[in-house]
Amino acid sequence: MKFGIELGFQLPRPWNEESESELYDSRLKIAELADQLGFDSLWVEEHHFLEEYCHLSSPEVFLAACTQRTKQIRLGFGVMLLPPMINNPVRSAEKISSIDLLAKGRVELGVGSSSDRLGTSAWGLDWEQRQAITEEVLGQVARMMVEEPYRGYDGVNFSFDARNILPKPHQKPHPPLRMACSHRESILKAARLGIGALSFGFADSNTTKQWVEAYHDTLRREAIPIGYSINPNLSVLSRLICCSSDSEAMQIQQKVHFWWYSFVHYFGHGSHKPGVTDLWDNYTKSDYNFEWDTGTIGTPEKISATLRDYEDAGLDQIVFSVEAGTITHKEICDSLELFATEVMPEFKKREEQKNNLEESFNRTLSREVMARKRDPHAIRDIPTVVMKDLRPWYSYMGFPLDEEGFPILDEMR
Repeated sequence: MKFGIELGFQLPRPWNEESESELYDSRLKIAELADQLGFDSLWVEEHHFLEEYCHLSSPEVFLAACTQRTKQIRLGFGVMLLPPMINNPVRSAEKISSIDLLAKGRVELGVGSSSDRLGTSAWGLDWEQRQAITEEVLGQVARMMVEEPYRGYDGVNFSFDARNILPKPHQKPHPPLRMACSHRESILKAARLGIGALSFGFADSNTTKQWVEAYHDTLRREAIPIGYSINPNLSVLSRLICCSSDSEAMQIQQKVHFWWYSFVHYFGHGSHKPGVTDLWDNYTKSDYNFEWDTGTIGTPEKISATLRDYEDAGLDQIVFSVEAGTITHKEICDSLELFATEVMPEFKKREEQKNNLEESFNRTLSREVMARKRDPHAIRDIPTVVMKDLRPWYSYMGFPLDEEGFPILDEMR
């Protein structure tokens, strides 16, 4: 079982002129620390307009910075929003490939659609069609990273002419693909597409085991890959607060309840006036209290016992949400360091022992599943694009011209 961390870029009010700058600096330092401590992956979200809940709207910029400050940790979009009205698919493919080159092949591509009304209404995204749009575009982004040239597409929600989309990613055929899964059926949807699932944590290890088995069995039996490689990996999100005592952990936990309060506000039943609504003030005046503990808040002993159960259930990866509310930078770093020292080593050792067996199994599984992949249905012939005749422009600019109207290079020198 692998361990990742997730940074949500939460920033409760009140703010000052340096608040966002300090937030970004803190998260870069946490990324460096997680890399040094041996965490397997780092994930960041993409959200727009969600004041206080998430102040990261361009995850590709942050991940690009991380490529230069980390060495081994995998860098994940958790997730990139794919609807064309938010991110043009060609630009998405270009950004992903560029970051993968900078990272020397460490990018993980998680994708999703905008699931908050504040975003979907602003972008003009059809709420009922957003997931179908995301799936359609994902198939094209995968093609853009593989085909040379990309042969174009005439689709329902996106069309584009044949062009060679550059650069191509470092990882071949492309970075591992994943999909955000907010409920159980979407986990099986990811399996049927042959890609990884990024989901919230389950209630207990028995439930985890059931869904791990359902996901992997569905992928093996039913998957028709949307990409050019499969990624059989079920990851779940959980809160991590690792302290020397349960009482200390509980004190810190009180600082992060705001995460769920703001989540419900934006993704549930909140009423929001942009630039005016003060979520933190509303939260402090309420009696809201939410305990999000799937067994990974407390002492190293408690957390280790929980993770052994998840490991026995067959979970591929657990991603820890490590920041929210008013938790401090130091508290996050102390928690990560204690976890890496007291909890991680035994799991790392077992992970190394089973890697070779998993790689062999996955190669066999890949051959079986990739044989079902369907060829793209909208391939065009590669057109010749005729460039504009620039001779009138050369004349206008006063360049010395030959008899046919082209610049005389020797005279230009």
